[in-house]
Amino acid sequence: MTILMAIFIGSFVGTMLRYVCLTFWPWQTTYLTAVFTVNMIGAFFMGVMFATNTLQVWHGAIATGVLGGLTTFSTMMTQSAQRPRRQSLYLIVQVAAGLLSFVLGSLLAVILK
Repeated sequence: MTILMAIFIGSFVGTMLRYVCLTFWPWQTTYLTAVFTVNMIGAFFMGVMFATNTLQVWHGAIATGVLGGLTTFSTMMTQSAQRPRRQSLYLIVQVAAGLLSFVLGSLLAVILK
């Protein structure tokens, strides 16, 4: 039950962070840039969590909760489905950059360990 509460609270925090980031994006750029940035930040820190040996409760709260709530894969898919030809490159870049961010986060965690 403790892990479920940690995930619940973490997902609330992550979802609110995503809302703030996507609503109050400081630069005059597109919504796609904000979604991309939020996803890369989430992937990076997911890599950090993957490489560190954290308690199960903290892993649930941060990785599943906060980072799961922060990242917005469903928004990325919706954007890609609305304009499939135009967004196919965006989708490929998003996935490749997300994987790279995850690996860099993992490497940083191992180096700092």
